[in-house]
Amino acid sequence: MKPALHHLVTGVVRRLRRLGNAPTWRAILRHPAPTIAAIGRALREAGSGQLDAGERRRIQAIEDRRQRLLLSSAKVTFLDYGAGSPGSDRTEAQMREGVATTLPVSRICLSSKSPVWALLLFKMIRALKPRSCLELGTCLGISAAYQAAALALNGVGRLVTIEGAHDIAAIAEETMKGQDLGGFVQIRIGPFHESLAPALAAAQPIDFLFNDGHHNGKALLQYFNQAFPFMAQESIVVFDDISWSEDMRAAWREIRSDGRVAVTIDLGVIGIAILSPGLSRQAFSLLWP
Repeated sequence: MKPALHHLVTGVVRRLRRLGNAPTWRAILRHPAPTIAAIGRALREAGSGQLDAGERRRIQAIEDRRQRLLLSSAKVTFLDYGAGSPGSDRTEAQMREGVATTLPVSRICLSSKSPVWALLLFKMIRALKPRSCLELGTCLGISAAYQAAALALNGVGRLVTIEGAHDIAAIAEETMKGQDLGGFVQIRIGPFHESLAPALAAAQPIDFLFNDGHHNGKALLQYFNQAFPFMAQESIVVFDDISWSEDMRAAWREIRSDGRVAVTIDLGVIGIAILSPGLSRQAFSLLWP
């Protein structure tokens, strides 16, 4: 397809998507629950790239760090406790014990949340102003830096983030120090079956949880159930890569039907679950960004 035609078709598709999204946008932005309306504003601001001067400085510094990592020639050997790639067929025993892996830092960095999705986390934390946040899956610290930067700008809150591999966690620590975010984030190291329980106990009551650490449907449900007793009565759980595999998609469908979850927002890549006993059950789906 010629560039001009491709640009035209892309523009038409985007306009059609916006038209299809319009009723859902109105329902979220005008929702009587302040939390839902705040998430709507975060979606709108992240999608449009709306930033004030302080936000822009913070995010530019994080993106500069991302670029340095993408250009790094270093390699890291570590135990990977995750599900591997979507085509991998790792056993539960392999994921529990870890698979020895050597990868360039630049390739590991490619698995970090892209700027637009990281910005959504940032904007949600800016809007919701949580006091206690937990992230499962630190990686090199890019998404954690976005979240911690939002807490720093809010002037309140703390993030606990868990990374299974020591050498990768060390790079994430460098990321935090370079952004002067040490006062707003703590990195805990160890596989989730060892590190999650003490992290939950330390962070409770948790207002905002970002689950990005184990791309396996059974594990996603297990960690949600394990975390639930430690969540604040009014809280948010963000699930990453809900369409990564059919297994993950099935787990997300189970989350959406869980009676403990009041409202869900399905963004295709990310799923947002709102825990609030006072809200009527609703399920939104939105093509975003």
